[in-house]
Amino acid sequence: MQLIFGPDAGAPRRVDESELIELYRLPAPEGRGWLRTNFVMSLDGSVQGPDGRSGTINPASDHHVFSLQRALADAVLVGANTVRREGYRAIDLDPWQLEIREQEGLAPYPLLVIISASADLDPVIATPAEGTGGSVMIITTSDKSQDDLEPLRTAGITVQQAEGSALDLEMIIDQLAGTGLPRLLCEGGPRLHNDLLAAGLVDEIALTLAPVVVGGQGSRSTSGAALPTPSGFRLHHALYADDGALFTSYRMIS
Repeated sequence: MQLIFGPDAGAPRRVDESELIELYRLPAPEGRGWLRTNFVMSLDGSVQGPDGRSGTINPASDHHVFSLQRALADAVLVGANTVRREGYRAIDLDPWQLEIREQEGLAPYPLLVIISASADLDPVIATPAEGTGGSVMIITTSDKSQDDLEPLRTAGITVQQAEGSALDLEMIIDQLAGTGLPRLLCEGGPRLHNDLLAAGLVDEIALTLAPVVVGGQGSRSTSGAALPTPSGFRLHHALYADDGALFTSYRMIS
């Protein structure tokens, strides 16, 4: 993989795994969290393949960078629709990811945080597809009955009910950071991404451009109302992989 633009700017050069870790390590500013969103997108702007899943458009290099970002995060945020569509479960990691987390002084596994107003989720998400995995938390609204939430709690999921009938994303991010989870990675979906951007909570957008065209009516990385004010971001780094994928990271202009 070649670094074609980076913080130290210079001629393109190949990078090793330690340099990739340095590029994708999530900052942890004193007293607050850092939220990165991560998407893969086709050349014609879709964040999903013909089957409605992102996994059908991301090349091998994106699989690796996706896994590396998980290895560097305290918590992974995701919306309920994406959980259902992509088949999310408690996050399990490979030995190389566990080794990185140990070197970085992180907990063995990132917490999976699901943002869901309905809390209509299968309790099976509490267990990983294979191996040992991390914990799962669902954040939902206060109007859910305890009977509805009991199957989730019985499965070992932590369920937090926010105050009121709406979810305050700024409060959620602050609470996660305040409980020792400042490095936050959001993996979608488009509606949650849009809401986070509208609230001014996204510090960084990691976007992989996959060298494929899919056509159809695939989703964008955002879905919802137009932002009140367009958010400005500046390129932090860009990498070109041997399989043709282009990796970019943009950080919000403060």
